[in-house]
Amino acid sequence: VIHPPMLYTGYVGLSINFALAVVTLWLGKTDVHWLRWARIWAILAWSFLSVGIGLGSWWAYRVLGWGGWWFWDPVENASLLPWLVTTALLHSLIVSERSGVFKAWSVLLALSAFSLSLLGTFLVRSGILTSVHSFAQDPARGVFILSYLALIVGGSLLMYAWRAPKLRSEGHFSWLSKETFMLINTVFLSVIAASILLGTLYPLVLDSLDLGKISVGAPYFNTIIIPLFLPLLACLSIGLEAKWRTVSVAWILNRLRWIWVLGMVMAGFTLWYWQKWSWLAWLAFALGWCIVFQSIYKAIQDIIKSPKLPFLRLSSHFGHLALGILVLGITGVKSFELDYQNAIPVGQETVFSNYRIQFNRMDTYQGDNYQAQKAIFEIYSSSGQKLYTLQPERRTYFSSQMPITQSAIHSAWFSDLYLSLGDETAPGIWNVHFYFKPLVNLIWLAIALMPLAGIMALLGRWRTR
Repeated sequence: VIHPPMLYTGYVGLSINFALAVVTLWLGKTDVHWLRWARIWAILAWSFLSVGIGLGSWWAYRVLGWGGWWFWDPVENASLLPWLVTTALLHSLIVSERSGVFKAWSVLLALSAFSLSLLGTFLVRSGILTSVHSFAQDPARGVFILSYLALIVGGSLLMYAWRAPKLRSEGHFSWLSKETFMLINTVFLSVIAASILLGTLYPLVLDSLDLGKISVGAPYFNTIIIPLFLPLLACLSIGLEAKWRTVSVAWILNRLRWIWVLGMVMAGFTLWYWQKWSWLAWLAFALGWCIVFQSIYKAIQDIIKSPKLPFLRLSSHFGHLALGILVLGITGVKSFELDYQNAIPVGQETVFSNYRIQFNRMDTYQGDNYQAQKAIFEIYSSSGQKLYTLQPERRTYFSSQMPITQSAIHSAWFSDLYLSLGDETAPGIWNVHFYFKPLVNLIWLAIALMPLAGIMALLGRWRTR
């Protein structure tokens, strides 16, 4: 229930940054007060969007029985787009406040983030999409939102083209500095968002022009996003060690060499433990481990140096730590996941990975507003020792008569054994989907750390004021 309101609170929060950006363009100048307020509202919006997206992923995985946490659905993409641009905006505002540069870039990102939130509202509420996430089939509402979107985006971009040249940078920095790497990462985030936007809207444009119907799914997004995200992580690792204004190559290499060696060793150990090798997975694990180690090390350093908790600096470390853990979780699931689907008669045993799974029986019961069929599975180790019992369900709600799968999940450390009950293909024979998902719970840990980073940043701002 709370997942959509969290997203929409984030969308609304971005309207404040949009308003501040328009005022800045109208006045033709920025000052430190504008940058501070813009950063506070960006942190708030980013935190709510993080919570909303995270709850949606958890809900799809734990409740709906889809067997995954992200499917590149157009409406999922619509919530991810403003999150990516707001992440870029936060980093750009940090540089603008610290060094007096990237002011026009910060304003453009603030305009884009709110415009993308309006686009998400249009996709969800207009009925233009056929999706489990679409909440309305009202063309009149869609036309109104589209007109409003055109007014906001067109008007703000015209004002930006007219007034942005007045927003001159007041500082300077060398090509090798923290400012440079933060600029590169904001560009990478913007390009990733643009690529997702293209894949989301292109089928809709073709369909509206009667040029045919195509489906753009996970293969496109994975092929485009992964090559962009890996160099982003590499630049982030370097930027965490770089100094403001200027820094030497030798200084960066001296700071990074042991971290990178440790990251590569840990990546190799992770692949050895799960007994599966891939150069792409090794690179992703290495970068993820590097960011985790750097974030923890820097957080410990700041806590030791400061008698009071430096919330503002710790928020940055916690945010980057969450990203590193998220990379480890996603890479683990994508690299080591096992998937098995079969039609199994009641009373039969099947083997999946290192498990023996006994389908004992089917029970039927009635809930408050649904009728349910519950399967009883007993899970044994390969040696025959009973481990636990899993009970996936198939529910039919009285109001909609729509069957809903209630998955059964057993978590061990950071991995899950996941059972999902499908349709009855014949009397007494049920379609059952088994998954083994290594490191998947790292994703939920990362999602929990992200809003914590936002809270710490706001506490740091409050203490500074």
